[in-house]
Amino acid sequence: MSELSNWLERLGEKIPGYGGYVQRERRRDIDKLHREHLADRLRALKTPLTDVLRDLTSGGRLLEVGPLDRVQKKLDQVENRVRFASYGYSGFFDVVKIEDEQLDAIYQFDLALVEKVEALEAKVRDVKTKAGEAGTLKTAAAEVESAVDDLNATFDRRRNAIDSFGDGGQTPGQPMFS
Repeated sequence: MSELSNWLERLGEKIPGYGGYVQRERRRDIDKLHREHLADRLRALKTPLTDVLRDLTSGGRLLEVGPLDRVQKKLDQVENRVRFASYGYSGFFDVVKIEDEQLDAIYQFDLALVEKVEALEAKVRDVKTKAGEAGTLKTAAAEVESAVDDLNATFDRRRNAIDSFGDGGQTPGQPMFS
């Protein structure tokens, strides 16, 4: 593989613009891998929720299923948004000069997404321990739902920042936000 990398680096030195093309492609690939990893983690959260839903149903606690069912549907939506977002956000990865400030801002969003998924994982783990009593289960489900909504809003802000930059919403060299 290093032979191929060396060959591509040499090619990039000899063909004007080729290095930028390779860099854009790497950004697309990294963005896709990052989103797939987050989506896989979100998908894994459905299993413990399904287990609690199954326990509630088999225990005849059908009135308590609603909040968790709503959470699971929202989790599905966010997972699909993250996994199937337009590949690489064309505005961000097209031929446009990306300054370090813009790239740093996107990386800050990516870090925030990871941290929000981690917080969501902790809240989902709490649901099973709080499922014994209707009131605590309802509170735990509301906390998970709030965390899912927060993750979804952060993903929106990331996408909007990328799209507005790519559409000329930002002057090259100016930070997307402070």
